Formats: sequence, C-alpha cells, structure tokens
Amino acid sequence: MTILITLGPLLIALLFGYWINIKVFTPQRVAKGLEQLVYLILGLIGFSLGALDNLAAKLLVAGYQAIVFFTLVSVFSLGGLYLSGLRFGGTHASRLAEGPSDSKAHALMDAAKTLAWVVGGVVLGFFAKDWFTHVDEWVTGLLYVLLFLVGCQLRQGNHKLRKLFLNVQGVVIAVVTIVTTLFAGWIGSLVLDLDWHQGLAVVSGFGWYSLSGILITGLGDPVLGTTAFLLDLAREILALSIIPFLARLNSHMSVGYSGATAMDFTLPMLGKFHGAQIIPVCIASGFIMSILVPILIPLFMGMG
Repeated sequence: MTILITLGPLLIALLFGYWINIKVFTPQRVAKGLEQLVYLILGLIGFSLGALDNLAAKLLVAGYQAIVFFTLVSVFSLGGLYLSGLRFGGTHASRLAEGPSDSKAHALMDAAKTLAWVVGGVVLGFFAKDWFTHVDEWVTGLLYVLLFLVGCQLRQGNHKLRKLFLNVQGVVIAVVTIVTTLFAGWIGSLVLDLDWHQGLAVVSGFGWYSLSGILITGLGDPVLGTTAFLLDLAREILALSIIPFLARLNSHMSVGYSGATAMDFTLPMLGKFHGAQIIPVCIASGFIMSILVPILIPLFMGMG
C-alpha cells in the first residue's frame, strides 16, 4: 500500500503529461518551464539540506556514499557493457578525435549552474531555516508539476514506444545498464550498511542528476537525495570526458554509460564518434532509462 501511495500520484502526473496533449504546453514553454522548475526545486532541496542539524557531518556522509556508489556503478556497468558489446555486436569508432567542444562546454556549464543552485539553497537554509517553513511540502507539490512536464517533453519528442522497443541494440544496452547499475546499488547498500531498497533508489537515476536527487529528497530523504544528485552529476561529467575513449572499445560502453542522457546531453558526442547510425540506438536506450527513472525511484523508496 505504501508503494502505491508513493508511486501512484507521481506516475499519474507523468502519464498525464505523456498522453494528454494540451496545446498551451508548447515544446518551447515546456522546455523553459522544466529548466526554471528544476532550478527552483534544487534550490529548495539545498535549503532543506542546509536546515538540517549537523549539516557538515551529513554532507560528508552524502559525499562518501556518492563516491562508493559512483565507483561501483562505473566498474559494474562498464564491465557488463563491454561484454554485451562483444556478444551482441557493438560498433567501434573509426578514429579517436576531439568531440564537439560546444556541446561538452554547454553540458558542463549546465552542471555547474545546477550545482550552484543547490549550494545557494544550502547556504540560505543554514542561515534562514526559521524564516521559511514547509519546504518539503513545496518540493512535493512542485514534483508533480515537474513530472507532468517531463511527460509532455517525452511525448513531444515524437518517440514511438513500439519503434523504440524494437531497436534491439538500444534495448540490450538499456537492459544491461539497468541490471548492472541496480546490482552495483545493491552491493553499495551492503558496503554502506544501507537498506537494499535505498541502494537501488540512489542508483536508479541513471545519470539524470536533475531528477534523481529531486525525487528522493521529495520522498523524504534529503541526505540520500544529495547522494543521488552527486552520483549522477559525476556520472554525466565522466561520460562526457571518456566517450571518445569508450567509443574506441564498443558502442555499448559509450552509449550505456551515458545512461538516460544518451538521448539528449551526450547525444552529439555519441553521434560524432559513432556516426548517424548510432542515433536511433542512443534515443532508444536513453528513452527506456529516462521513462524508468520516475518509476523506479518512487518504487524503491516506497518499499521503506
């Protein structure tokens, strides 16, 4: 029952945005609204974190947990994807070259801006925690709006579910990435003495840092939410840095490690090194993981 109470409203908001076409929500307005809403929610999450007692100790805990999960996810995911690439015919980049610097710089700048909102919220929460109350309720309410807009954006991308799930390479990459990532999360929960469902929830962002931390914090655990945010932020930055090298090994590694961002942030670099034929694979793999993030995180958090 707890799982249904947690997952149900969030899933309804996501599916409502995906299935219902409301003309006033144009792609431009949805994209702008998502950007502004993400920054606002991340600022509130930072505020919530800054208002906690023993803040420094809890930040150290979140940072340490993020390092452990990041290491495990990287090792298990890249190992599994390397093997799946050998087994299922992953393609190789023909040459090692510099990626599109504009795309990389834009993604890194976006990550820095996102982190700045969280840090700003932490500072404000530390000094003004008695001035602004009911932050968690605000985050939860805005979370429903966020998932509605995410659903709108997924629908507006013109991604046909049947076509995406028939892309064999994309599905294999997504399945291997999801399984190895969740396994790493389970191992991480044993190492860090967390509940197994907490470990699975933390890693279920698949690199989507602007959503994973928001979801977990909105579901009542700001420290674990910070761990997820740092984990996925580090994953995206590393993916942007090593795609040129992973592409030389096989496409499963470069596409899979990019996680949910394979369909957006890291897509230009993946296309650069693998050619246009990789784009449908990236979109299929990234879409499958993206659609699962707002399902798996509330599902695992609800098991507590």
